[in-house]
Amino acid sequence: MAGDGGAAGTTKGRWDLTADTFERLLEALDPDRERAAVAYERLRYRVIGLLRWWGSAAAEQLADDTLDRVARKLQEGAQIAPGSLGAYVRGVARLVFYESTREPLVPLAGREPEMPAPNDASEAADCLDRCLASWGAADRDLLLRYYDAGKASDLRRQMADGLGISATALRIRTHRLRTRLERCVTTCLK
Repeated sequence: MAGDGGAAGTTKGRWDLTADTFERLLEALDPDRERAAVAYERLRYRVIGLLRWWGSAAAEQLADDTLDRVARKLQEGAQIAPGSLGAYVRGVARLVFYESTREPLVPLAGREPEMPAPNDASEAADCLDRCLASWGAADRDLLLRYYDAGKASDLRRQMADGLGISATALRIRTHRLRTRLERCVTTCLK
């Protein structure tokens, strides 16, 4: 996600999802926040399965890209007929998959991106600090508080309640922030 709920930005041609845009996608899935979060997870799981069926080696990454694009289109005012969101998402997934076959795939080692070995620990810490400093305060504080809470579900539940979102939506949001941070640190270390 790209910030404090304003317009989305791009980083090297990649569009970053904002909180407002993500909320619009959840609203399209279901007006109830809890059911929308569950519907999002199910939809993402189905898109991953579809992409794997088509032979994608990076199905999870492409599923996230697909849902980001759908969210962006909704934010831009795309009109999707009631009951047709699944078909729309499938069509976008197909296009994302075709695009991915034209680009060289970056091999993924499990779920964690490969990080170049820094010259020393301070270089990695400097990159982390620089990346976090370039973010808006809301995203930075959210990610730091989320991981500072550890696996304490009560603290994370309180965070979700404080933001007015479900625990699942909080996990999704922080996962995307972490992925964005990992990309930034990797780029910095190169």
